[in-house]
Amino acid sequence: MSETAERPNVVLICCDHLRADNLGCNGHPAILTPQIDKLAAGGVNFRGAMSESPVCVPARRILMTGMGPYGVHMHDYRDTQPFPEGPKLAECMTRAGYQTFASGKLHVYPQRNRIGFEDVQLHEEGRLLGGTKYDDYELFLHEHGQGHLAYTHGLGNNQYGVRVSPVAERFTSTHWTAEKAMEFVERRDPTRPFFLYVSFDKPHPPITPPAEYWDMYRDVPMPTPVYGDWPDRKLPSMMRAARDSHNWDAIRDHPLGFQPSLRGFAAMITHIDAMIGCLVGQLRESGQLENTWILLTSDHGDALFDHGAFAKSHFLRGSSNVPFIVRPPGSWRAAHGVPTGQVDETTPVGLMDIMPTILEAAGVERPATLEGQSVLGRMKSAEADFRPFSCGRCGSAFAVTDGRTRYHYFADDGIELLFDLRKDPRECRDLSEDPGWKGALEEARARLVGWMASHEDPLVKGQGKELPKTGKVWNFDIGRARNPWNNRGRH
Repeated sequence: MSETAERPNVVLICCDHLRADNLGCNGHPAILTPQIDKLAAGGVNFRGAMSESPVCVPARRILMTGMGPYGVHMHDYRDTQPFPEGPKLAECMTRAGYQTFASGKLHVYPQRNRIGFEDVQLHEEGRLLGGTKYDDYELFLHEHGQGHLAYTHGLGNNQYGVRVSPVAERFTSTHWTAEKAMEFVERRDPTRPFFLYVSFDKPHPPITPPAEYWDMYRDVPMPTPVYGDWPDRKLPSMMRAARDSHNWDAIRDHPLGFQPSLRGFAAMITHIDAMIGCLVGQLRESGQLENTWILLTSDHGDALFDHGAFAKSHFLRGSSNVPFIVRPPGSWRAAHGVPTGQVDETTPVGLMDIMPTILEAAGVERPATLEGQSVLGRMKSAEADFRPFSCGRCGSAFAVTDGRTRYHYFADDGIELLFDLRKDPRECRDLSEDPGWKGALEEARARLVGWMASHEDPLVKGQGKELPKTGKVWNFDIGRARNPWNNRGRH
């Protein structure tokens, strides 16, 4: 008898820049995500998930180690820092007898570090570090005579604005990543269970949807970005700097500003959704779907102009609230009496909870290094024990959430924001100066300082219970001369 008859398979799908509310199952009125919605309908949708460090590199380290920002020794973007030692998700699964494979983006250093996977088909968005000449996706493009076209859209990978993909749909990174995953399912060792990591680099800019998907949304109006009562009176310096570098004053009123970018994001998300549908079909046709756990998340989101904010690196909803969908095998649901289509609005889950969840689902021993917590208990019962709050740090931005409120602290300026997520999920009304919320504000402050102190953050050393300040001074004189776009010219 094969091991797969007794041990479940696991598929972990990760997107890049996918905010939770850009999914149909999370209430977006225009973006079509029927395949992802089906996954949510077959499992539990944790809508309150927060990326503990919402920028690519630290977020992915948290995902793959089950540790928080301090545990992975990183809370901002540093792409040449070696990946931390210690038990990693793929290592644990491989040692437990799983056949392990990853397709798409890893964003580790050195770039060909497999972080425990037996095999990787790599796509790093043209990033060249540590002697890497081509990743596997670029080799694929060159083999098919498409390599000279890949970056001729002319956009940078942190730039807004839309260009239709210069390569046909079958040559896009989204199609390639799914195709490599499906090839693995077809070619897997049938005597072993498998752990498959499918890591799409989209909808991360550049916003370059295939023509077929752009045409779907070309004339579809997207919801107008929200603007709260706080940015005009207490704008954090990091948000002001992002406005300058992205030319906020010109883009906000330009007819080719917000709406085309939002439509392009929608098109790329629906493209990902379609490829997930193909992958699920491959699992079904190979007879593996009903013995497979499927989890879907993202490293972080994108502010997408809400409150005049751009991109990520802060804890506003668009940047930090990520999908966290767990679709178990039907036999597991039946055995534990778990109904389909559950929605959990308030459990303060995060990326560090993915690894312990997968290990428990697969029956693999949990290493002592993990800081995260499995969500399987909460899937079985809303009363199951779970930590009361989660904290995050990304550079000088901090956050605390208990799933019902979210507290923000910007340590460059000493700016505080507090939001009631139940009544104000888009974070438009700041309650930090409301006397009726003084108790909640003080509790959040104490939780943040306690979390930092427990990890020996030098910012709080010797300061008792005081909120720290970084002392960073922003140079706003350079304004639009600051270039966050990282344009590429490889051909």
